[in-house]
Amino acid sequence: MNDLDTRAGPARPGLLRRAAPALLGYAAVRALGLLVLALWSAARGTSPYTLLTARWDALWYTRVAELGYGYEVRLPNGDVHSNLAFFPLLPWLERLVAAVSPLSYADGGFLVSVLASLAAAGGIFAVAERLYGPRAGVCAVLLWAALPVGIVQSMAYSESLFTALAAWSLYAVLTGRWVAAGLLAACAGLTRPVGLAVVAAVWAAGLAALLR
Repeated sequence: MNDLDTRAGPARPGLLRRAAPALLGYAAVRALGLLVLALWSAARGTSPYTLLTARWDALWYTRVAELGYGYEVRLPNGDVHSNLAFFPLLPWLERLVAAVSPLSYADGGFLVSVLASLAAAGGIFAVAERLYGPRAGVCAVLLWAALPVGIVQSMAYSESLFTALAAWSLYAVLTGRWVAAGLLAACAGLTRPVGLAVVAAVWAAGLAALLR
């Protein structure tokens, strides 16, 4: 054993292992939320799964996946709602899931949302841990899980997918992985309008690093 070996400390656990408490806490909070939803739905005689996959924005995303763009709804007051307001990445993923599995577009959207919510929790932990330490990472994830509107993280909506892409794009910036940051930011821009802010932030950080 040389001097370098004697001075070296124990190897740091990998990111996934470090994030495990945060991910478990996130899953527990979201499971509690889904249990409350199930009890509420049972009391009203409705299906909680229908609420998660076939209501409001979820229907619009499913229509984009199934029929493409061009669908409009004209309201009695003359207003027109178009599915052009719903960005394409989630519908593309719904199509992909439906193409490679027996799941429907709505089922695919739910699956994507659930997996993306876990990826988002991991990304939030990674950013907060890098900046402020592991306790901050766990707290940030639990706060995100417990948001009053946190139910959308389990719905066939784009919020979880966008949050995952934005968080990991920021982590890539913090670790100097500029190509990955750019690709993730571009995908965020295909998910929600606010993704343009992620793209702008990555560009600004890249220029700042270049001029430093």
